[in-house]
Amino acid sequence: MSLAADIMRQPVPKSQNRAGAFWPFVDMSLLFLVVLASSDALVHLGFGQSLVWLLCYAVTLMRVTMMWPVIFEMLMRNRVILIYPAACLASVLWSYTPTTTLSGAIQICMTFLIAAYLGWRYSLEVLVKTVACILIVTVVLSLMHWATGIFPWRVYSDAGGLVGVFSHKNMLGQRALFCVIAIIAILMMPKWRASGRLKLYVAGGLMLTIMALFLSRSMTSVLLLFPAFGMMMLFCRRHVPQHVFVVMCTLVLAAVALGPIAMSLAGIDLVNEILGAVGKDATLTGRTELWHVAMEVSQEYPLFGVGYGAFWQAPEFSYQRLLTQHAGAVTSVSFHNFFLEILVGTGVLGAIGILAFVGATLRRLITHLRATGSVSSACGLVFWFAIILTSLLGPSLYRGHEFMFVLMVMFFVSAQEDLIVSARPRPKGAPVDVNNYPQDI
Repeated sequence: MSLAADIMRQPVPKSQNRAGAFWPFVDMSLLFLVVLASSDALVHLGFGQSLVWLLCYAVTLMRVTMMWPVIFEMLMRNRVILIYPAACLASVLWSYTPTTTLSGAIQICMTFLIAAYLGWRYSLEVLVKTVACILIVTVVLSLMHWATGIFPWRVYSDAGGLVGVFSHKNMLGQRALFCVIAIIAILMMPKWRASGRLKLYVAGGLMLTIMALFLSRSMTSVLLLFPAFGMMMLFCRRHVPQHVFVVMCTLVLAAVALGPIAMSLAGIDLVNEILGAVGKDATLTGRTELWHVAMEVSQEYPLFGVGYGAFWQAPEFSYQRLLTQHAGAVTSVSFHNFFLEILVGTGVLGAIGILAFVGATLRRLITHLRATGSVSSACGLVFWFAIILTSLLGPSLYRGHEFMFVLMVMFFVSAQEDLIVSARPRPKGAPVDVNNYPQDI
C-alpha cells in the first residue's frame, strides 16, 4: 500500500471495480494540487503556477457540473461562505478599477468553490493528512535549497531568514507552523485512523519541519509554535496517555525556560526578534501607519468600499499608496491586516461576510470537537487560531488562491459533512448509485 493510499484511505465496498477508481484519483490529484499551489510552493514557476490553477479550475467546474444538484445543496447548507465572494463580485459595479476587481473576484469565487468541493468530498482526517504530507515535501525541498542552493533563486531573504521554495521567509515559517500542527494531529490519531507507515513518515518530517521553521527566522510563526502545541495537547488530552501528557507539558515548560538561552547561544537577540515579530517600534514596523491609511480610506467609503483590490491599482489613490510605500508596503502591497483590507475593498458588506464566515467556522469546529472528540477537529481549531493571528499582522485571508482561505473553507465544509455522514449508516467513503448523487463518487 502506498503512502498516498494511506492518506486517502476510506472504507470501500468489495464490489468496487477498477473503473470506479478513476474519479477518486482525479479528486485526489485535485486535492494535492490545490494544497500545493495555494501554499505558494510553486511561486517560482511563474506562469507554471497559473497553469496549475487553471487546471484546478477546469477539473472543479467539470466535477461540479457532473454533480450540480447535490453540490448546490451542499452550498446552500454552507451558504455563509458565499457572502464574502458575493461582496467581492458585486463591488465590480462601483470599483475604481473594474477589470482588476473582476479578475480578483473570480479568483476568490473559484477559490471558495474549489475548497468547498474538496471539503465536501473528503473527511477532516484526509484533509489533515494531505496538508501534512504536502507541506513536508515543501519543507524538505526548502532544506535541500538551504544545504545545496539547488534552485536558481536566492536562499535567504533580505532579513536573513531562509526562503526555501517560497517567495518570503514568512511564507516558509507559516507553512512550517501549519505542518507541525498537522503532524502532531496525525501522531495522536489512533492506529485505525492513521497507519504506522504514515506516522513514521510524518514523525521523520517533524524535526525537519521544526528546523525549517527556526531557519526561516519568521518569529511570529516561531512564537506561535508553543501555544499551538499547547492547544493541541489541551484539545486532545483524551487521546494522550496521562504519563505522555505530563512529559509533553514538561518539555513545553523546559522549552520556554531554556529556549531564550539556546537562542542567545545561537547569536539571536531574543528581545529584538520578538519586537521584530510584532513591530520593532511603536509603529509596529510601519503597520500602524498602514492601518491609519486604511482607516482613512474606509471612512470615506464606509458602506461599499472602493472595489475589491482597486485601491492598489486605481490612480485616484496614488497619494495614499505613496504613503503606504513610505510605511514599508513595498514588497507586499497590503495593509497587513485582513479585516482592514476587506473594509477598504468591499466595505461593510465584505466585513460582515468575512466575520460571519470566520465566526461560523469556529462554532462549527467546536461543535464537531464536542460531538466526536476528533483529533482532526482539534487540529482545525488550532489552524483557525493560527490563521487569524497571522492574518491580523500579515497579507493573508482576503485574496484569491490563498492558503488560509483554502484551509478554512475546506475544514468548515468538511466538519459539517462529517457530522451528517456520521448520522448515516453509510461510511463517508462508500460510493452509492451515481443517480443518487453520492458525496463520494
